[in-house]
Amino acid sequence: MNDDEKWEDPLDDNGLTFGPEESLQREIEKSKSLKVDRLRLRDEIDQLKAQKEELKEKNRQLHERVNALSNESPSPLSPPEPHDSKKKELLPFFIALSIFIVLYLLQRN
Repeated sequence: MNDDEKWEDPLDDNGLTFGPEESLQREIEKSKSLKVDRLRLRDEIDQLKAQKEELKEKNRQLHERVNALSNESPSPLSPPEPHDSKKKELLPFFIALSIFIVLYLLQRN
């Protein structure tokens, strides 16, 4: 068998073979379609690269913020409760009041 005998003509949708012009036109359409797909994919790749760079920058900024926050003076996990400071402020008042009451009761008897 030589190469000419192995040749099969592409079939149309209804089973008929294309002529050379139709085959060429079909290949041109396929080529155009592939070029359009290739351009669309290039645009998509460019967009994804831009998104990747934006995310890298955000990630870098967040790491900087975390490092800056962790390098600050260590603060307590929770702020002191307000009533604790009030208790400390009122302690001398209660001591004085209790001494006054004890003295008053002693004077009365």
